[in-house]
Amino acid sequence: MTDSIWIPIMAVNVISFSLTTLLQKVLLKGTQSKPISYAIVYQLLSGTLILLLGLVLGQITFLHIMKSWISILITVFLLAFGNLFIFKSLKTIEASKYTVVFSTRLFFTILASSFLLSELLSFKQLIGAVGIFIGVVIVSWKSRNITFGKGEFFALLAAICFGLNNTNAGYVLRSLDVYTYLSLALVVPALLLSIIYPKEIQYIPHFLEKKMFGKLFLLCVFNALANIAFFTALKIHHYASQLTAVNLISIILTVILSIILLRERSNFYQKLIGTIVTFLGLLLLL
Repeated sequence: MTDSIWIPIMAVNVISFSLTTLLQKVLLKGTQSKPISYAIVYQLLSGTLILLLGLVLGQITFLHIMKSWISILITVFLLAFGNLFIFKSLKTIEASKYTVVFSTRLFFTILASSFLLSELLSFKQLIGAVGIFIGVVIVSWKSRNITFGKGEFFALLAAICFGLNNTNAGYVLRSLDVYTYLSLALVVPALLLSIIYPKEIQYIPHFLEKKMFGKLFLLCVFNALANIAFFTALKIHHYASQLTAVNLISIILTVILSIILLRERSNFYQKLIGTIVTFLGLLLLL
């Protein structure tokens, strides 16, 4: 398996992540009223699907967990609180603002990977990463007012958590397989949130209703595929900064799919310019 195989794998990540976002937007309207219980079920079901697939493929092994138990523990807390910050942010600010602030996870991954893993992007790649971020900002920005309140602060905390976790995952995956890592990284944070917020458990049966569960199951299938693709690429390629930047392309693809499938054509030229800037950034990054 050559190193360049990460490119088509990341293409799978970008497509499946975009479909996940689109399905969340279309199928799960109204669930944000119980964001924490949604986060618990969403992570738990996605992690369980990955665990079952890993068992079928013979890819699950817990033999090497003790070699990197500290890093795994860090992952659990970063993702548990990262998801909590995401839903707290989305309760107070519009999705477009959240998207812009949360996209800064790219820079936290770059900084952490540079210091901890000695992953240094070339100057051209760094310009490409910045270009992708600028394109995302252009596509997502809707408000003329530049403010930084509680919602933006929670989004920034989430960006820090996920940015640092991408770097941490790069270290963990040196000794642990992708399926075992993801099973732990999704299921255990969901259980931790259940312990921190026990009252949220009473809302879980709502997601298990026949009408809701079918939608949620499809959503988690795409989410599981997106995670498997991203962390498989990370295990192969090892450059968390570059892969995080490529992952941001999913935001642009979601916008394009929304224009085609949902006819969301407001600010069309702004979105077109942002898409072009992002594409140019991708060319420099690869």
